[in-house]
Amino acid sequence: MVLSAPRRALASALFTTLALAACGSDRDPLDSATGTPTAGPSGGPGGGPPDDPTGTSNGTSETGGPSQGTCAEYLACVAVVTPEALPDVEMALGPDGTCWHGPPELVQACLDSCASGLTSLATVYPDEPACSSGAVDTTGEPTGTTGPTTSAGETTSTSDDPPVTTMTTSGGPCSDPPGQPNGSECTDSSGCGCLSGKCFLVPALGGWCSECLVDADCDGGGCTAANPVAGGSAVCNDGGPGDGCMTDAACSDPTNDICGTVIEAPGLITVSTCGECETDADCPAQTPVCAPTYNIGLFTGRFDCVAVGSVPDNGGCASDEACASGSCGVADVMGLIEFGVCGECNSDNDCGPGGQCDPASVNGNMLSGATCL
Repeated sequence: MVLSAPRRALASALFTTLALAACGSDRDPLDSATGTPTAGPSGGPGGGPPDDPTGTSNGTSETGGPSQGTCAEYLACVAVVTPEALPDVEMALGPDGTCWHGPPELVQACLDSCASGLTSLATVYPDEPACSSGAVDTTGEPTGTTGPTTSAGETTSTSDDPPVTTMTTSGGPCSDPPGQPNGSECTDSSGCGCLSGKCFLVPALGGWCSECLVDADCDGGGCTAANPVAGGSAVCNDGGPGDGCMTDAACSDPTNDICGTVIEAPGLITVSTCGECETDADCPAQTPVCAPTYNIGLFTGRFDCVAVGSVPDNGGCASDEACASGSCGVADVMGLIEFGVCGECNSDNDCGPGGQCDPASVNGNMLSGATCL
């Protein structure tokens, strides 16, 4: 899946949350999954312009909630240039979005995401007034014309060192250096800076020049998505068990020929792989339950047919029937990603008199099922 600039900003906040959940422990690798924050344009409170009504000098809004900085301007820009992404972005970065109900570290990550996202869109769409507040040059000052422009949109200069401008396929400026090989970092969704012409964008870390963006880019098999936690380019595969896919057609192993979605943040990230099943209806009578196996560190997994009650605590599940305990709980990340995991309980009632059910959680690169306290 390719993430547009708006969705990258939202995903950045999401994966900052994953990292924050692991802070203060020896967990790895999710505890290092944050990206480098990008400072927003200077000006009024919260990074907004001097007359920005959304912030105050103490970093909170006038109603007592967290300042939303440049996010209003960012949403206005998204609404014009990529309107199809607006509902997903508003879910987290809108006035009552998920971002503003989390800890201060998450709020700051969201503010940074709005600022960097606005700057990115202003670079890609330099002539769009709705995005103009994010336009900055390499010194952090508002952009201006450095010289006359040609009819093709390339900037000329009166200095001794004329700039080199790479263009996107739509005619706008490219935000990446040209001619980069696979594995190189990239930020422009057009792929204008990649030799392959494909920049697979991932949350928080940006993106990498890659072999593929979709299955159709590969000669047989499917496209394995880049890892949004550890990073790395997206690559073509042969359609074997656990390989990335978009449809069943990409899966070549006759025993793992069903493409199922194992991890999903709606509108942001979808990880689908070749496995034995996607629902219980795909499984034979002797192993009638379809259950996921997750690899959190690699941000992937696959579905297998298993016997009733065969999955131990902390193992992946899609229903109570899979679990030896009879309890399949949900490990939730920011309300956007859910991992099914077997545990001791689903509610306090499962724990006996006076007991409490501590819910399932994501602990670094491991899933922990719910436990009775």
